[in-house]
Amino acid sequence: MNLYLTNHANVRNTNFCNADGQVMYRSETAGSVFAPNKVTTIYKIIPNDTLDDMADRFTNLATIAWRNIFTPSRLTYEGLRMPIASKGVFAQHRVFTAPGDGRSFKWTLGVWRVTLNNGSKTMVAQGHRSDIGLTTGRPSQARLEIFPGFEHLVDLILVTYIYAEKIRKTREKAAQKRLD
Repeated sequence: MNLYLTNHANVRNTNFCNADGQVMYRSETAGSVFAPNKVTTIYKIIPNDTLDDMADRFTNLATIAWRNIFTPSRLTYEGLRMPIASKGVFAQHRVFTAPGDGRSFKWTLGVWRVTLNNGSKTMVAQGHRSDIGLTTGRPSQARLEIFPGFEHLVDLILVTYIYAEKIRKTREKAAQKRLD
């Protein structure tokens, strides 16, 4: 299963579409660029079978209250606060447990992938950057790929992807500033 991003540069303000272009999820972050404590809201489309009413309707799936280096961000998923632990050297991993599923998962920030956190390293999902196609000759859109057997966790994987990707991009920008 693939979810394509309409704004690959900012996962906190984008649509996530299926292969047909139908918006399945939407992320929105209100406030100015300089606001210190922003909140990202992630919405999920409500299925609609009525042919007379083709307007997309969304329901609130999760919120992420972004904080700073001294205060951890808060992720609320389906109304429940969900802890995400930092692990590894330089805190390059984010670990979370799926509600109802009970399994532990680990995002690796540098390589855009999530695996089962049980020693098996089973791939669950992977993020792919957009590519203008200079080397392959084929441009590709940024996407989140969810592997077979984990599609039932798409909501949770998407929400934690937004969380992990924002952290990764913040770190990438900070590293670039140090080089400048």
